[in-house]
Amino acid sequence: MENTYRLLKGAWQAGDRDREHALHLLFLAWMHWAEPEFLTGLTEDADERELWHSIYRHFGGEASSDAEFLFVASLMINLFPWVLGDVAEWEARAQRMAERSLGLRPEGFSTRAFEGRGDYGEYFTIHARAETT
Repeated sequence: MENTYRLLKGAWQAGDRDREHALHLLFLAWMHWAEPEFLTGLTEDADERELWHSIYRHFGGEASSDAEFLFVASLMINLFPWVLGDVAEWEARAQRMAERSLGLRPEGFSTRAFEGRGDYGEYFTIHARAETT
């Protein structure tokens, strides 16, 4: 994960705004506080929170029209709202984002939507499976 994170972060800083890269980088920035280093291999990075927020803003935040971004970001927020700022504000935002995601894509996301997409895909396949059971 560390090598992928560094490559994607460098590309982001160089102006790469490829959607798939941005989603994966959003996930990897989040993994810095979601899981311990001994599980992820991600070393401390003082920029990870600002990077997460930057990508969040790039997608349009809760006003985004990208259903997948809304789905995955709302899950990230729900799991660790206190890392992002005011807990009540971020929990409410995550709820609105989840609802907006379903409004844009009423069928939700199957596990197939995340297959073959690296660490990002593996992680969200688990959540997509949980959403459909």
